[in-house]
Amino acid sequence: AAISGDPRQLGARRGDEALPPPLRLPVLLARLAQQMPEMGALPNALPLPALAHRLSLLLHAAAHVQEAPLERLRLPVHVFASSEDRVLPSTDEARRLRRRLPNCRTSPLPESGHVPLLEARVDLARSLRDVGFTGRTPLGSKPKDYVADFAPPSAEEILNATQRLRSVRNLVSPVFLS
Repeated sequence: AAISGDPRQLGARRGDEALPPPLRLPVLLARLAQQMPEMGALPNALPLPALAHRLSLLLHAAAHVQEAPLERLRLPVHVFASSEDRVLPSTDEARRLRRRLPNCRTSPLPESGHVPLLEARVDLARSLRDVGFTGRTPLGSKPKDYVADFAPPSAEEILNATQRLRSVRNLVSPVFLS
């Protein structure tokens, strides 16, 4: 846990500030203690040969990442980088991606470790809203209102969708699975 991030953050939850201060530490310690059996089961869940294989796949993919034409990607990208990541160079990688991706912005996650989404202080939904990522619209177009702009499908579109999905429906039908 110490390598992944601050154990106090990994054991905390967003509602903990509502607890009386004398109860916060015992609750935190109880949560961390509950995680201990799961940590001991990790070698059985991911045996060494499987880990070695996955790492070899990552190394092979990493060798080709430098060749990827990231400069051609025009989609908006927002990279959040943990400032206290002890496993990967998150902030360096965020800077590298910002240089290579033409429509990329970055934001630091201060005092976050390797698994920021498990830390109580990181709220991904709020972070995405704060940087305006959830409300983006394509350049030169008006914001889309998915309720007001809804147009029901035509009879022809329904028929086409039904025909295209027939094989999937047959595969997952109760008759096929029984």
